[in-house]
Amino acid sequence: MLNHRGPDDSGQYHDSSVWIAHTRLSILDLSAAASQPMASADGRFVISYNGEVYNFRDLASEYDLRNLRSGSDTEVVLELFLTQGPQALAKLNGMFAFAIYDSVARKLWLVRDRFGIKPLYYRIHAGCLTFASEIKGIKALTAGESNCDVVGLHEWLHYGNSLGERTLYPDIKQLLPGHYLELDVSSFEFDVRSYWSLERQVNSSARDRENCGSIISDTRNLLESAVKRQLVSDVPVGVFLSGGVDSSAIVAFASRHYEKRLATYSAGFDFMSGEGELPRAKRVSERFGTDHHELFVEGGAVGDLIEKMVWHHDMPFADAANIPLYLMAREISGSAKVVLQGDGGDELFGGYRRYSTLKHYTLLRMLAKLIQTVDRASPHSAGHFRFKRYVNALCADDLATTMALLLTVESRLSQPGAVFSKAMRDAIEATDPFARFRECQSMFADQDIGNQMSLVDFMIVLPDRFLEKVDRATMAASVEVRVPFLDNDLVNFVVGLPSRKKIPWGKKKWLLKEALKGVVPDEVLYGPKTGLTVPYGMWLQTVLKPLFFDHLATFANRYPDVLDVSHIEELFRRTTSGSQNSSYMLWKLLNLMIWANKSNVNFLPAPPA
Repeated sequence: MLNHRGPDDSGQYHDSSVWIAHTRLSILDLSAAASQPMASADGRFVISYNGEVYNFRDLASEYDLRNLRSGSDTEVVLELFLTQGPQALAKLNGMFAFAIYDSVARKLWLVRDRFGIKPLYYRIHAGCLTFASEIKGIKALTAGESNCDVVGLHEWLHYGNSLGERTLYPDIKQLLPGHYLELDVSSFEFDVRSYWSLERQVNSSARDRENCGSIISDTRNLLESAVKRQLVSDVPVGVFLSGGVDSSAIVAFASRHYEKRLATYSAGFDFMSGEGELPRAKRVSERFGTDHHELFVEGGAVGDLIEKMVWHHDMPFADAANIPLYLMAREISGSAKVVLQGDGGDELFGGYRRYSTLKHYTLLRMLAKLIQTVDRASPHSAGHFRFKRYVNALCADDLATTMALLLTVESRLSQPGAVFSKAMRDAIEATDPFARFRECQSMFADQDIGNQMSLVDFMIVLPDRFLEKVDRATMAASVEVRVPFLDNDLVNFVVGLPSRKKIPWGKKKWLLKEALKGVVPDEVLYGPKTGLTVPYGMWLQTVLKPLFFDHLATFANRYPDVLDVSHIEELFRRTTSGSQNSSYMLWKLLNLMIWANKSNVNFLPAPPA
């Protein structure tokens, strides 16, 4: 069931009350001494661990952990936890999700890393706790039909995925980043607690008086240290090199500290227009002398790919970039197990245009309200619709809702709920899809607006969309991706800075680019960004059209009172004719229908009690 996450080894532990199974992707200490589940020397504690803690050797030295039986970070985490308990968690610098069981005190802990790089789901029902890295591991141990969480469905309708701890299964939750669950196995009392929070970190590390020169040099040194730290491995390490600023920075620093010749991987896809970033990536590889591989990946059977990715996500997930990422990981699987890439750089250093927009929020909101008052014309052009959506976002009732609406193509104008039947739509729209944004934005209300958006992205978009995409797409091919921009020390430093020292005058990634002068070629730092656009709209109108309508027919037959089929057919017709572009909604619907048609899901007419 989860062999793709750990094809190298497997094991299990059980006593009268607890059963833990593990599949292993061997990265550190490839010997049997590092097999899992791993027991402590006295046999009292047992750990099942996914991920990497990059500072494990420093921790072993600092806390005098002697007589270790393996060279793995797993054992260091276990030994540190059994001497310090949950207080040890904040000391771990890495990506991880793990369970630790104390067979004497009969307590069990579930733990997830501070940024949500690695996933961990759990279900507590009828005196039983089940947990796994993917929902399918939990579903395999539970029988019967599952309800669909209506609140999660409303979030999916807007963003293409559910948010925070919520999944589309009301009885299955995702442990939030920086949290742990503690369970008393005997009494079955449990509690979920935070061991690290972004809010506390921002408040404790605020630094406004440092001069720009020291901030720039500190940023450079911290990023280089992060990359160096994340090269720890007993198998070869490579880098996904897109030719952009973030991945080029990682290559620049990794090539200094990797003992062997660094392998870099860039990909072109048969659905790309033009050359993309391949030529620039090649020039970066030549600059730093890497063993460069250009992969040309064909989408092939797109229908099979989207169904495969829905299976790996266990839910409808609408970021179509998971498909090229999976194809790329599949191409290198077998030649590389560990790859570094640049996720987190945009959120940390202000790489999105909306951060600059929000710096002028008060003025733009006044202008937007004026435009709403005088603009009565509604021409049916894509450009005008985008403009009105932008105006609508700025006129939202509160800043948190504006932040949410700047992240989605959906709004009151597009009426996303219209794809559902009236009864289902009424149930969905009785819920609040912006609640998670309000919860997170309120934590940083005393920060400048640019920082607020960045920090909210750190708590929502990064774990719920981007890191989810990276983990599922690459682990589907048994490849581990590491993200140096989410190193503890680097994040702790940067989040304490006001946005005017990261993106002064709205200049995206100004601080990072200043820190990388002389490290990364100027053509990368200041050249145009050429991103990968996945042509799901074209696919829907061509190779995926039969699949879409087959799933629509199956869904309508299986769930006759859920979707408004005639409205969906009209959306498809208008999109095909070019009079309206609802490609993203249709893509989301295809993901939803594949998931529902292949799962035992019950769509409730009202939110569950």
